Amino acid sequence: MNLILISFFGFLSFFLFTGLLSVRRRQKSAEDYLLASRRVSPSFVGLSGAASTASGFGFTGIIAFGYTMGLAGAWFIFGVIFGSLIAFSITSRRYRTFSQRQGAASFAEFLTHGLGDKTRILQMTVGLVSMFAVILYATAQLTAGSKALHVLFGWEYGVGAAMGAVIVVMYCFAGGIRASIWTDVVQIIVMYGAMTLLAIVSLNAIGGLSSLYEQLQAIDPKLVHIMPQDNPFGPLLFILGWMSVGFSFIGFPHVMVRFMTLEKPRDTKKAIAWYQGSYSAFYITAYVVALCTRILISEAESFDKELALPQLAQDMLPEVLVGVILAGIFAGTISTADSLVLSCTASLSRDIVPKYKDSYIFLKVCTIAVTAVALGLAVFGSKSVFDLVLFAITIMGAGFAPIMLVRVMKWRLTPLLAFTMMLSGVAVGVLWRLEGLHKHVYDALPGIVMAFVVYVVGRGMIAMKEKYKNEI
Repeated sequence: MNLILISFFGFLSFFLFTGLLSVRRRQKSAEDYLLASRRVSPSFVGLSGAASTASGFGFTGIIAFGYTMGLAGAWFIFGVIFGSLIAFSITSRRYRTFSQRQGAASFAEFLTHGLGDKTRILQMTVGLVSMFAVILYATAQLTAGSKALHVLFGWEYGVGAAMGAVIVVMYCFAGGIRASIWTDVVQIIVMYGAMTLLAIVSLNAIGGLSSLYEQLQAIDPKLVHIMPQDNPFGPLLFILGWMSVGFSFIGFPHVMVRFMTLEKPRDTKKAIAWYQGSYSAFYITAYVVALCTRILISEAESFDKELALPQLAQDMLPEVLVGVILAGIFAGTISTADSLVLSCTASLSRDIVPKYKDSYIFLKVCTIAVTAVALGLAVFGSKSVFDLVLFAITIMGAGFAPIMLVRVMKWRLTPLLAFTMMLSGVAVGVLWRLEGLHKHVYDALPGIVMAFVVYVVGRGMIAMKEKYKNEI
């Protein structure tokens, strides 16, 4: 156990040192705190975005999902990779170009810019909704880190969450989003290295991929079916549902803000390539590990599937490497949590209380406040990382992704129509989940479809109204 602690804190110190180094490049301005003065390289933007999206969810939620679903759950990986590739390819360069022209420094500020009357009300509403979703996401990250520490060290959940919260604040104070990006780059490398190590060791213990298939089939034949056998909506909607998760990424404030930090708009293609490459490699490897856990760790009534990976590491690896795995898990949670906290800080300062948007001190006060809220929810709220993350994705995907597409394509939009799109998309997604239908088709899909239906109907009504006025 001493070796695990030494290894864990050694890597954690390295991450912290990397983040604190950014203080040397810091400029005490709101733009530098939130956008790193728009001088980040495409490789750093891509790797940072991948780390922030992969997050602690890749070590906890996706492991539990694969443990339960078997091969059919691999469609989640396919959908996320290709859905996000399509969405980023359409939006990212336009988003980088238009956001700078507008002088936007927050997600909501871009979505609502130049829509005419009542834009301020819409911006506040978008800011509040995004803050709610982002705080849920941040809560999930602190929960994921605390779960890992609970398994390996027996610490109370609150200890790991508090440790993560303190490090997040230190990163943010050291260099704002620059510190977040720098540490993300180091963390995604360690995260992928840790996951690859565990995949190799696990497959070796099982006897290879063919043996993995055979043993899964022996446990339950359903685990090796490429499609779920009891889905009333059929395979197409099942797959499209998971692709909607990838499409939802353009509704993630903490991911999209990274494209705003690029030095040049033409660098977006390189950033996407770095993002997709590193993200795909991590999640494919993670899902292989998830399938291995089903064989190597027996299911029990009290077994929390989200704890399978740290348990597997403890069973399969020497102590020093267990510390590396644990550092990878914790790194994943922090890499996303600090990005989320900065996103909320941007919403508070730019969308909710714009009077202080240029105040460097106010930004830091916001950072502390947001982190405190996320910590409180992590300690006293739900301990299911998977549910928290997917609920947050539904809100951001159904609420913001359709509006983002409309805005970057410069299709006509009014504040009322944007508000209705957001409200209807989120409402349908949440109702779909409450009805339990998300078990068959992920709830972002019906929410996104509803938002686009509202847009088409709304545009039609506006066109009819304009035609009627012209005739008069």
